[in-house]
Amino acid sequence: MRKKVQFEYKQPIYIFKICLIGNVGVGKTCIAQRLCCDTFDIRTKLAIGIAFYRCDLPITVNGDNTYVRVTLWEFGEHEHFKKLFPYYINGANGIFLVFDLTQMQSLIDLDWWYDRLEEYNMANCPKTLIGTKLDLIDEESIQFKINELNIEEFLNNHDEKDFIKTSAKKDINIRDSLKEMIKKVLDYNNLDYQRIL
Repeated sequence: MRKKVQFEYKQPIYIFKICLIGNVGVGKTCIAQRLCCDTFDIRTKLAIGIAFYRCDLPITVNGDNTYVRVTLWEFGEHEHFKKLFPYYINGANGIFLVFDLTQMQSLIDLDWWYDRLEEYNMANCPKTLIGTKLDLIDEESIQFKINELNIEEFLNNHDEKDFIKTSAKKDINIRDSLKEMIKKVLDYNNLDYQRIL
């Protein structure tokens, strides 16, 4: 159980919109639920339309303990919702590009999503590539594992650097991925902070 941090302010010092994009079933909902509710449910239902989550991240600014409010937006990427993508991505401060470490196609398909980001002038928005389901990587039954070269190729093709392997089930690197994203957003916008707790 995570230790609760007491905030000195009633209002967040910063509010950021972080979007999760990627194929159906890669684990976007599980990431959001782990971050915002500290829960995991293997029977999670697929998002329909756009789902919203909220969590607060403690931060020190000018020597004071305060917090960043993060709204996580998850896109239900069924074909008939794709026309909503421009509205979904508009105003995003950061983007998680999410794929399943056990499914090569989920990484390949991120090229399509990346093209949409360029189409809607979001190519410069802070992004992090997130590989999910790390807990399944050692299972011999998984046939289509993604090797490091495939991931490096994707990063190089899109001039990206940041990649994190995660497991929402075992709570591996989920909170760290959000902290790293918020650091990138703060730095990108030249906002003051000393540390993220």
